[in-house]
Amino acid sequence: MKRILLYAAAIALCPSAMTGSRAQAREKTSSSSARQSIDALNQKEAAACMSMDHAASAALWADDGVDLIQGLAPMIGKQAISSWYNSLAPLETGAKMEYCTIDWQAIKIQGDWAWEWGINRQKIDFPAPRKPFVGEGKILLILKKQSGGEWKIELESWNSNPPAKAAQ
Repeated sequence: MKRILLYAAAIALCPSAMTGSRAQAREKTSSSSARQSIDALNQKEAAACMSMDHAASAALWADDGVDLIQGLAPMIGKQAISSWYNSLAPLETGAKMEYCTIDWQAIKIQGDWAWEWGINRQKIDFPAPRKPFVGEGKILLILKKQSGGEWKIELESWNSNPPAKAAQ
């Protein structure tokens, strides 16, 4: 009985301890929900890449998104990014995506913002006489939760790894 009274007194004197644990539980649930939403965004991007569906890829971007691709001028805004995707279509006639993967290495979620980085790999086979495109590099995404609750890409930066040196 004495133990119960001490416990009740501790709760009465220290309500922040209970509130803190509830807040931590809510934060963990929110973080888990955010992670699931970001994982879903990543799965949509992988599916769009594999099917070479540029409209689906463009739909994952925030209206004010910025794409920083090695060797290209910055693309600012969803419209510019969509135009770039559309410019790829004529170059891909008859092409087949063999693989398009991102091995995510880290993710950090901070409120309505998140960043993640990974190693991306891609192989596209083209009709003869064109040789296949094989690429590997690093990718960084900065994501923002939109007012409707969905996560969108705010910034992407990626670059290619140097080609492997041929055996001598």
